[in-house]
Amino acid sequence: MQSLRTLIGLGALLLIIELYIFGAHRHNRSYPVLILLTISGIPFGFAVWWTFQRKKFPANTLLIILIGGALFRLILVPLDPPRLSTDIYRYIWDGRLQGAGINPYLYVPVDPRLAGLRDDSIYPNINRREYAHTIYPPVAQIFFYVVTRVTQSVPGFKVVLVLLDLATMGLVAATLRAIGEPAERVIAYAWHPLPIFEFGGSGHIDALMICFIALALFARAHQKCGLAGFALGVATLVKFIPIILLPAIYRRWDKKLPIAFLTIIVVCYLPYVLGAGAGVLGFLPQYAKEEGLQDGARYYIYVLIDYILGWCGVVHELPPAIFTSMALFGLGAIAVWAFYRQPPFGRENSETQGRWISSAFVLALTFSTLLSPYYPWYYSWIALFLCFVPNSAALALTLIAWPLYRSLVDQSGDDLFRFQSRVFLPFFALLVLMLIMRIRSSRTATKS
Repeated sequence: MQSLRTLIGLGALLLIIELYIFGAHRHNRSYPVLILLTISGIPFGFAVWWTFQRKKFPANTLLIILIGGALFRLILVPLDPPRLSTDIYRYIWDGRLQGAGINPYLYVPVDPRLAGLRDDSIYPNINRREYAHTIYPPVAQIFFYVVTRVTQSVPGFKVVLVLLDLATMGLVAATLRAIGEPAERVIAYAWHPLPIFEFGGSGHIDALMICFIALALFARAHQKCGLAGFALGVATLVKFIPIILLPAIYRRWDKKLPIAFLTIIVVCYLPYVLGAGAGVLGFLPQYAKEEGLQDGARYYIYVLIDYILGWCGVVHELPPAIFTSMALFGLGAIAVWAFYRQPPFGRENSETQGRWISSAFVLALTFSTLLSPYYPWYYSWIALFLCFVPNSAALALTLIAWPLYRSLVDQSGDDLFRFQSRVFLPFFALLVLMLIMRIRSSRTATKS
């Protein structure tokens, strides 16, 4: 009972910090919010350590973790407007367009033909409304349409996302049990400040993506390959990123997963393609250019390498094409490794059962480290994998992502990105240290 009080005390401390975050957010004090979010990682880190060092738990531990996860999110739902991100307004706008029978890929929000759909609460807050078509894939669009048939308010939309996140927690707990791990390890996601704030506070659509990734992991753990393919396909059509998990989740010679994956892609894209043709790509190509994803300007490891070269007196910058090529080659090599690491369909045993999920974690972490956009919510899905693959470096990465928000509240140009790149140095140092320790331990085990 005493140990359970420790967990409850850490949860109460998280709750107190969150209440201060709520107050600072309501008064539009961005920097105090970011500082408090960073501080919240301390009690959360202790709670994760308390959980992962145990195999047996006091009664009701899982219930307390799940109730805490729900409470932390629901407290932030009334925050309106979200001040660190305005993406949720585009979600509601896209749903509103579809409710009026308009393909969201056809028009930018300022188009005169949409004047009748404008209001004083949603339309003025849409980012890039003057020049950008929607960027979100078909499943996200379907979700926007369905939710806006029920509510078009920011808090109402966030309630739906929080409910999805609660489903994610349940799926993670069930998957942990399926692979023989304590379900209480769901705390690494349920109490993590990053998904709590990004979904309960800012209302990012990544909650939907992560929920279907969790469903794909659950289905894969139960050998339901068709369901895994369906879930991964749906997650990919929320944001395209989850497609990189395919080599880890797919089992060689299995046909159900790729058929289900491709079917959901075609079925969901078809009605939008018929209405907009090539326009279904929306603002994506321009977004990649605007956000520095083509020239490497906002890949943090790229900017960090450039900074180190400059510090060492090297005048010439690292060509972006070289970095991008190396990053894609590295990600491709890991994808091949993940594909061949697991045994063919029907030959899986107890020794190889957990390989696929650790491979998926490595793919997700590699992508987020090398090629992820520079917004903190893009790191939320790493928290999902931390429930299955404890990794101090990845945990540190998710807990130090908050300074990335400085790009939204500060416009200091290159100095800003150099600062944010250096923030990630603890992650890289810890990752290298963990790799060295793992190599040494494997060598010791081989000699013995």
